Amino acid sequence: MLLAGSTEVSKIPGITSAGASPELTMITPVVDSEIIVADRPISTGEPPMTPDGIPTPAIVTKACLDLAGVKCLVVNAGYAATPKIPFFQTNLGPAKNPAEEKSLPDFRHAFEMGIYLGKLIDGRFARILLAESIPGGTTTSQAVLSSMGLNLNTSSTMPSDPVDIKREVVRKAIDRAGYYPENPEMAVEQYGDYMMAIALGVSKSVRDSALVFSGGTQMSSLFYINNKINKNSSKRFQVTTRWVMNHRRETIETLVPPQNLIVSDISFSGMREKGLRLYEEGNVREGAGMGGAFWLASLKEKNMEKIYANIEQFYRRLRQ
Repeated sequence: MLLAGSTEVSKIPGITSAGASPELTMITPVVDSEIIVADRPISTGEPPMTPDGIPTPAIVTKACLDLAGVKCLVVNAGYAATPKIPFFQTNLGPAKNPAEEKSLPDFRHAFEMGIYLGKLIDGRFARILLAESIPGGTTTSQAVLSSMGLNLNTSSTMPSDPVDIKREVVRKAIDRAGYYPENPEMAVEQYGDYMMAIALGVSKSVRDSALVFSGGTQMSSLFYINNKINKNSSKRFQVTTRWVMNHRRETIETLVPPQNLIVSDISFSGMREKGLRLYEEGNVREGAGMGGAFWLASLKEKNMEKIYANIEQFYRRLRQ
């Protein structure tokens, strides 16, 4: 399940590279959704790129899901525009900038949508992977954690993590609305994004299936917050990439117990395409469920060279 949407935070210059410009980051979740469902970007002429031309991780996710034989349900977690594919409509718009106002005016609606979704899919699958496409989501996660009393740095899509920019957003947000160490729901409502609210609702109602939060430090934060709100760590896991783990090990290990953590040993050092090799230099690191999709593909396909070849072939096809 891909929870895709936007937050006004992503329009802050320098805070994320999940798009060729701050304004285009608002469209990245739409195009990520189209790539994963329809094999191609429909709303734009090309896949989302970083300012340096490095491709969206949705390309990797799609190539791996195809090999694993896994389909994806896309959920509107605050789209800024409507994707041209089938998706679960929640009627949510983008989250607000928490430095200026409450992030989630429709928190309760999003949470209840998640509860409904969880009831629909619970028990139908051995495991359910929840993934995200939320540019700026590491900043909203850091704000929520900070308001709960945790002084942790989240990860970044860039080699040079914009720590100071993120901390300034968090400082302004908490100056505006304060701390919520005993009220994590209010922390998410004030500072989070709609991906968090929907995912928390899904986790509340899923009881029989294992639930795997698939992503980087956003999902580590979600694992921790879920345990505080829903108090159901049983059959809850996180899967992420070694890139995120190497970047923010201390954050992940603080938030997720080792027995609940799966690290996908993905490496693009042998890729022929430069755009993919640049992942090894600290670009992107995670997103759109990439780590989880790679993990699923490796469970199904033991020939790792075939997985990497499929990723590269799909990347080349989209560039044509």
